Amino acid sequence: MANAAFSPKDFKAWIIEEGTTGTIPTITSGLLQLDVDSVSFPSLNVNQNLDKRTSVGRVLASADFFQDNEMRATEVSLGGTFHKDGAHVMLLQSVCGQALNSTVADVSIAYNNTCVSGKYGTTEGDKTFTLVLAPPDTTDGYNIVMPGCLCTNFTISADTGSNGGVYTWSANISSGQNPSTDNTATEAGTAYSSAPIAISTLTGATTINSIASTVLSSFSVSIDSPAVYQGFSATGYAAFARAAEVAVTASAQVKYDSVTRPLINNFNTQSAHDAADAFTMTQASATDCSIAIASAVLTNVAISEGDIAMIDVELKAVNIGSGNVIVFDLA
Repeated sequence: MANAAFSPKDFKAWIIEEGTTGTIPTITSGLLQLDVDSVSFPSLNVNQNLDKRTSVGRVLASADFFQDNEMRATEVSLGGTFHKDGAHVMLLQSVCGQALNSTVADVSIAYNNTCVSGKYGTTEGDKTFTLVLAPPDTTDGYNIVMPGCLCTNFTISADTGSNGGVYTWSANISSGQNPSTDNTATEAGTAYSSAPIAISTLTGATTINSIASTVLSSFSVSIDSPAVYQGFSATGYAAFARAAEVAVTASAQVKYDSVTRPLINNFNTQSAHDAADAFTMTQASATDCSIAIASAVLTNVAISEGDIAMIDVELKAVNIGSGNVIVFDLA
């Protein structure tokens, strides 16, 4: 094909675990596809010096221009429909600080989690992944390939009033390595195939702040674990780690009634965390991404006005010195 016109929805997003951190693996096979609404392209974040200096005239002199494409983080945001498959679970594993594995397994954050750190160029096959943003063909477009990636934020959400209540995901992906922006390999791998998960298949009712039998309208669960980079090399930063805090938050909208009315007073008079059952969502098939946060503090409770009065609830998970902070039941 020549002189083609592409839509952002024509592009595909793939990931693959790296055998050597920051080194692009073979992308002509073995990739795992992400289900994305459309491809957003990375913020390349190059460093440029465009300041006028003491040269002749008042226009920037060519000798004053400088650009560096190594000492920067490359970032991209993606999102789409959540599937319980290797690609989407790998993003969860990355943000939760677990060893990467292309097979579907439960994902959790232990109370003593220290996340993942390492050095680029080291043979450690469970720490970083490569992201491939691929056009429909490489005659008219280039693959953008980001090695050395970490998932720094991952959110799962659903709303009964939108898209049939199907679970959706969004993620921020970051790398301290220089991406390839002119790759022409024909990518190949396993397309996403597992069925979507819906809020309508939750069994029973969501428990929030130890209050069961709530009538749920929407929810969102998010893990935020920023990446930090250090040192330098010919291909970018030399080492990667995580920021000081991994933040686990959740929000939900539930019907305001005799069951949920205590939430407002619980928030107003809160003096300690809920150590019993802060946030639990169980699917009819428990391994279809049931989610449990044992301990948390309420960070906001408010009535949402509408045809039916609802309560918006927000909470933040806390470490109580034992157990898991959050668990995603996937296998």
